[in-house]
Amino acid sequence: MVANQKLTLDRAIWASDSRTNPPLPQQQGVELNLPPMDGAQWLALFQQGAASDASSAAVFPKQVTLRTPSLTLGGQQWNNLSIVSQPSAQGTKVDAQGREVNATLTMHDNAPWQAAIRYLYYNPSSTPLTQASAPSTGPLTRNRLDFSGWPDLQLRCAECWLWGQKYGRIDGDFAIKGDTLTLSNGLVDTGFARLTSDGEWVNGLSGQRTSLKGKLRGKKIDDAVAFFGIATPIRDSSIDLDYDLHWRASPWQPDVPSLNGILKTRIGKGQFTDLSTGHAGQLLRLLSVDALLRKLRFDFSDTFTEGFYFDSIRSTAWIKDGVLNTDDTLVDGLEADIAMKGSVDLVRRQLAMEAIVAPEISATVGVAAAFAINPIVGAAVFAASKVLGPLWSKVSILRYRITGPIDSPQINEVLRQARSDTKQ
Repeated sequence: MVANQKLTLDRAIWASDSRTNPPLPQQQGVELNLPPMDGAQWLALFQQGAASDASSAAVFPKQVTLRTPSLTLGGQQWNNLSIVSQPSAQGTKVDAQGREVNATLTMHDNAPWQAAIRYLYYNPSSTPLTQASAPSTGPLTRNRLDFSGWPDLQLRCAECWLWGQKYGRIDGDFAIKGDTLTLSNGLVDTGFARLTSDGEWVNGLSGQRTSLKGKLRGKKIDDAVAFFGIATPIRDSSIDLDYDLHWRASPWQPDVPSLNGILKTRIGKGQFTDLSTGHAGQLLRLLSVDALLRKLRFDFSDTFTEGFYFDSIRSTAWIKDGVLNTDDTLVDGLEADIAMKGSVDLVRRQLAMEAIVAPEISATVGVAAAFAINPIVGAAVFAASKVLGPLWSKVSILRYRITGPIDSPQINEVLRQARSDTKQ
């Protein structure tokens, strides 16, 4: 398996029997230049070394350097790889440098391990897998991972690329207790948005459970989502999202039928610049705000401009067994206010929403605030107000019912209250 490898000793490996050898040098090192190999061969090499160590009186060097032009491990080929292992003050330090990685792992004897990753590019799907590195042997495809023997880990990655996507900075502190892996101080910082997270993954014999809670913050939502190749009609708006979610599956495979939790979203002042696009932000697509605005622009082209300006979008949504519900989604627009309530079945991908659209008024209490308390009260506020916005000459209140698939919702008008009726 390793017959062709070139072995270079920085200093000789001395037998431990002092009767036949002089005293051992204080510093010993060994460098192994290995041919291209896969992870199974690499691990077998170390197992052979450990076995020979246990069965002989040889003393192995404190510092070991491994170099190979390629190593297949974790479903990916790592090129021009150099791994240096040496003792540290309280354990062992391993430095890895190559085309896809530049990192240091400090393995403490009685403290959490520390992984300081300066650069990581991990994209296993881009490399054909050999039998030795088939997906069935990977940690993300096993039915159950056994956490026993795993060390606690403090991860700090300055620049991370995962599955072909740049994520930027990734931090996290991981602790193991029994069958539970706990995450604290989790952070993904792309430079355009910051996602923080705390949670736990319970992986017991009776099943799995994942819970995550945290915040998403960004100054410009369009820049934040464009970083991941997603288009959105929202421009120049800040994003402020609090989430608390849990489901009965692994962290990387959310199980929608068992999904529960709450989302609180606040989008700052901005505009919809292209209402014809079908790639709106995820929450707006779920609630069909983008589809509703497209219809309003079509029906009231003399009222709605190409860009729909708003001061804020606020929503609280709770998820129960894969069904998202909201009763206070409010779009505070300059041309009109939009208030929405209803449910979205995420499993069947079906909508059942209601929306009230009304012009801005200069009354003490607007429809948005009134609707948050009670939709009927909100409609009554508009009906009673005599100070209506100048943009709408004929219509004061529109009520819509939004049903059908998320990707192609049906929007039916159920109420059109004329301005003259409100003055009677």
